[in-house]
Amino acid sequence: MGMEEPPMYKIPTIDLSVKSLLMLSQLGVFAVFAYWSVEDGAGDNFDYLFLVMMAGAGLALFLSVPHSRMGVSLGIPAFMVVMGLAMGEDEMMFWAVFMLLMIGPIAYMPAMATGDPTLGLDDETRLQRLGILWIVFALLMLVMMSGLASFATEGELTETNNDGDEFTMVLDSNQQTIAQGGLAVGVIGVLVFLLTAVMGQEVGPMRPWHGGVMAAVALLIAQYLWMTAEGATGEQAGDLFMIICFVGILTLTPCIAYEGSSDSSGGE
Repeated sequence: MGMEEPPMYKIPTIDLSVKSLLMLSQLGVFAVFAYWSVEDGAGDNFDYLFLVMMAGAGLALFLSVPHSRMGVSLGIPAFMVVMGLAMGEDEMMFWAVFMLLMIGPIAYMPAMATGDPTLGLDDETRLQRLGILWIVFALLMLVMMSGLASFATEGELTETNNDGDEFTMVLDSNQQTIAQGGLAVGVIGVLVFLLTAVMGQEVGPMRPWHGGVMAAVALLIAQYLWMTAEGATGEQAGDLFMIICFVGILTLTPCIAYEGSSDSSGGE
């Protein structure tokens, strides 16, 4: 008898369990990317292609389509490189690398946290790789995606809106102090995760998910500053929803992975 073919997709259970919320957070990230591509209502062919690609990627991961994780992690950056070459936009190469570093962890971390058998990894290897991916993702969020590092060190952040125009968000002294506190909390959270999850050290009562919570708090502080800083854009519903999804990934991933495996990893 031949081996059974894996199903083309699997309908996940949607409830308020930690695993379900993590998968919904993952799906939400791609939903926001899809929304952003046509947010201004004046999309071109590239925008609609990006919309279809992001929506398809999110659904493929949510429905556990075979090989979807690798396809999403490599396919989206590859598409951006091809479009950058075709359109003569060299900066697209930078964004392709950025998307690889961000989309890769988003695609793989939920599966690694839940111990998806299709990964073909033993628990020790799975958790080791998960720890590295989580740290890469958390640092990317703190330093680049949220702008918290720029807020904390320079007191301002320059971004580009949908029309390609630059705008600068400027903090007052109190807001910059809040940003510095938020960045400190985030960095401590990454260190807690590094020590407890990756290096296996005991840090008092701290667990890996505590580091995730601290990193998530830093992202929420950054989003608060984005919404209140002088010069900030008005409509930020998509940004807020994206941050909530990132918060879910940062906190729920270590909660599932390391709390669920504490019996086996903690020994007697």
